[in-house]
Amino acid sequence: QAAGSAAGSTAWGAKPFRLNMAQLPQDEVLNILGMDPKSDEQLIWIAEHAARVELPPDWVEFEDDEGNPAYYHEKTKRLTTQHPVISKYKDFIVKVRSFQERRGTIGQKVKPHLAVLMNEVLNRIHKELPPMTVELMERLAVLLYIDTALEHTLTRRVKIAIESYAEEQYDVAVQASQKADMDSFLTEVRMEQIRLEVLSKPDAVIMCTEIEGQPARVKCDQCKDFFSLEGFTATHSTGKRRNHTVEKCEQVVCSIYTDQLATCEVEQTLFCDRAYEEVATRQPHLRQKRKKILGGLSCSEYPTRVAEVLCEDCSDLYSWEAYIELHRRGNRVTHVPLRLDKDGILYRSGVPCSPEETARLIDRARKAREGGPWLAFQDDQYNTFWFNLEDKAVSYSNQFL
Repeated sequence: QAAGSAAGSTAWGAKPFRLNMAQLPQDEVLNILGMDPKSDEQLIWIAEHAARVELPPDWVEFEDDEGNPAYYHEKTKRLTTQHPVISKYKDFIVKVRSFQERRGTIGQKVKPHLAVLMNEVLNRIHKELPPMTVELMERLAVLLYIDTALEHTLTRRVKIAIESYAEEQYDVAVQASQKADMDSFLTEVRMEQIRLEVLSKPDAVIMCTEIEGQPARVKCDQCKDFFSLEGFTATHSTGKRRNHTVEKCEQVVCSIYTDQLATCEVEQTLFCDRAYEEVATRQPHLRQKRKKILGGLSCSEYPTRVAEVLCEDCSDLYSWEAYIELHRRGNRVTHVPLRLDKDGILYRSGVPCSPEETARLIDRARKAREGGPWLAFQDDQYNTFWFNLEDKAVSYSNQFL
């Protein structure tokens, strides 16, 4: 209740402040995250990142009536005394510990094992073989606490990262006779883990406290509860509650699965990915309509940059800088880029693709990047095959066509 009044007063000019965890002693940061300095020694990097994390957009931080920190989301009207991002770090730590327990790797030092694995990758490059194999990928995933059967996006990103990194390190090793530098690779991969497991994790849809299955549309200023419009009417049409006031709770929710945030819009109808696929299967004409990806499309290599090109061969989205950087040598030189404009339309050789083809190619790229179980490898004869991360099956047919 005190935090609630503070949220209101902040909106009218109370002085906000920032809790800078970077100024706290490490043991206090570890305590906030529920970590032990000895048993969690190999996970200290998570705490170091958490100490520097900023509040996500639309959240403000302020003092409640008792001088404690509280956090308020201006669009959804969500109010909490727990840092909205720190709670996601805690979830990530619990997930990593569970993985360590299942794999029996608690306390295992990462760098020595990573150095051995990197040498194997560099030796393959020296022999003019594809740098990564399925077996090396699975071993690397265990070192980095990645469950390949479930974390398809992260597995794919790590594979791309180690292939690119190994090629660069091989050139350095040949020219300067230096050993591969593990720290920068490990930092890059861990930043990607934090991005996917913490920073990019969407908040859950706020549901109506009165009617099950309906997303909240308003928050009652007096009750402090969230309601759908129907739920608010049902509980506030009589008695003292008739005079209660509300604030709008802004959420972009799927029209089919109302407990899921929408990811795309077709003809002013909002869908999550699952709902779009189901409806388009029943109504194929939907695929011929222009599909708008909410929030836009980002570059796979540099997630903070806007995607400007789709590589038809990689089935991936890049900024032009990233595309050129990744396709300047090797087999990728022959890949075909399709330009992507600000309206989400693809162009092949200057000619716009149809809405149906645009949606198909973009969905294929998003599926490959954001969760598809099939991951492309090359065997020692440079034949491309696809490995299923879930059931570990192998196919020499392109699973994204």
